[in-house]
Amino acid sequence: MRKERWLIMGLCAAMLTPLMAGCGSSNGGSGGGEGQTNGDTSNTTNSQTEQKSAIKLTFWNLDENVPEGSVGVEALKEHFGIDIDFIAATREGMKEKLNLMISSGDIPDWWKEPSFTEYDKFLQQDVSAEIPQELIEQHMPKYLEWLKRFLGDDPFKYVRRDGKIYGLPVIWDIGIDGIQLGFRDDWLKKVGIDKTPETLEEMEAALTKFRNEDPDGNGKKDTYGITATGENVQSMFSSVFGAFDVYPNIFRERNGTIVRGEIEPGAKQALEVLNRWYKNELIDPEFVVNKGENVEDKVMTDKVGAVEYYWWSFLPGNAFLGGESWHDKLAKKYEGFSFATVGGVKGPEGKYGISQYNPAFASGVMFGKQLENDREKMIKYMQVFEATQFNPKFYELLQFGEKGKHWKESEKGTVEFIEPYTDEKERKKAGIGHYSMAGSFNDYDFQTSYTSDESLRELAKNTRAKGTRNIDILAPFNKPVYNETRDKLNQLTLQTYIDFITGRKSLDEFDNFVAEWRKIGGDSVLAEAQKVYEENLK
Repeated sequence: MRKERWLIMGLCAAMLTPLMAGCGSSNGGSGGGEGQTNGDTSNTTNSQTEQKSAIKLTFWNLDENVPEGSVGVEALKEHFGIDIDFIAATREGMKEKLNLMISSGDIPDWWKEPSFTEYDKFLQQDVSAEIPQELIEQHMPKYLEWLKRFLGDDPFKYVRRDGKIYGLPVIWDIGIDGIQLGFRDDWLKKVGIDKTPETLEEMEAALTKFRNEDPDGNGKKDTYGITATGENVQSMFSSVFGAFDVYPNIFRERNGTIVRGEIEPGAKQALEVLNRWYKNELIDPEFVVNKGENVEDKVMTDKVGAVEYYWWSFLPGNAFLGGESWHDKLAKKYEGFSFATVGGVKGPEGKYGISQYNPAFASGVMFGKQLENDREKMIKYMQVFEATQFNPKFYELLQFGEKGKHWKESEKGTVEFIEPYTDEKERKKAGIGHYSMAGSFNDYDFQTSYTSDESLRELAKNTRAKGTRNIDILAPFNKPVYNETRDKLNQLTLQTYIDFITGRKSLDEFDNFVAEWRKIGGDSVLAEAQKVYEENLK
């Protein structure tokens, strides 16, 4: 299983839809709104000047919003001296609509989040505009600061081609450190453990007690230490592999060389641990057939005491995104319930970590070729993107409406809608919510101050800080050899690893597995990966 399914479970089912569409924070800066110069305002009373300055910008309407009367849209028009139009399309139909427009020669001003393969195809078609880096730096400073927090000092490394930038990068910033190892704190206490396990040995001791000392108190030996899903080796007991500094199924750099964790010697050590745990019944035996929903069900029904998952699910929902988290569901059953989380457990050499997502999940926002010759219009788009994603004034108007009329700040510091706007249908009629214009630049530190209780924000910050950032550094780059070979390699690795863990195969055969992996395409994949790394990141 790819972690996208975990994302769908962890976010879409439980979290706020407007936040996922794009949000902002009361702690953010002025962004591309107030404070910009050279045409940001339209205060002149001269009608000819107003008409000249009213550049028309077009945005995608993907949520069947009602643009007329939206206080946020009207505020943008007035502040930036622009007219705004919308292209209606469903989220599923946007790609088809875009391709039809391009094939007919009606290239839209911009489009968002094509895959990196599609990104390169648009460049080959010569339909996308170069975006000067100095314009981004000048007109999108808050956006640029956000990118650098997660992509480093060169946030354009994934979208640069031949020294030129053709996309405003988009990232899923909480993906880079989202997965942690959670233990049921009530079970730890029940079996006499007063500290969260920090080493592999301490973790094994806790899992052993979870299996053998009836932590749920039902008098039956029906609990296990840990579970996982057997759909994807990357998601399967990653903290154990991390204890040996290996991360299967992703490309990492080690001393200038690209490596894959599944064939490193440390992987055999991790598999030896997992095989012992399986023999000792510490691992849920159904992990082989588990899917994401099965994992959640086993946590909710008191079958396991440890699991790797998104850290915000281990906290009260109001600590981060809102909605009902795993913590909230179990807290209804057990007074004072809590999870204890770690970013991994230390192995023999003190290494620890969990495999995470490269935050650059798609290429970015691209501009149509025609905007290369219309810099003023490109700048206006940049300013609106910046303002609507990073400026509290415009974000609030778009997502929540007018403060005092449509919403107020609750005693907990969160947004609380005022009647009749507590009803989403009423908000939609008023043109409130789902507007983010670009809808791609989601700074969750910035956004969640609207959804998280003030008293819980420090908890969320400190919990997130435990996460490690072990990502596939080559995920955004085109790798044709790997693309053709990936499924075959992944299938071999997953099945063989399951056989090693369950004992169907002896770990004496690990070297044979490595040889087979290399023979069916792994060596070619590694050679290609090294070349991609040296050409783009070294």
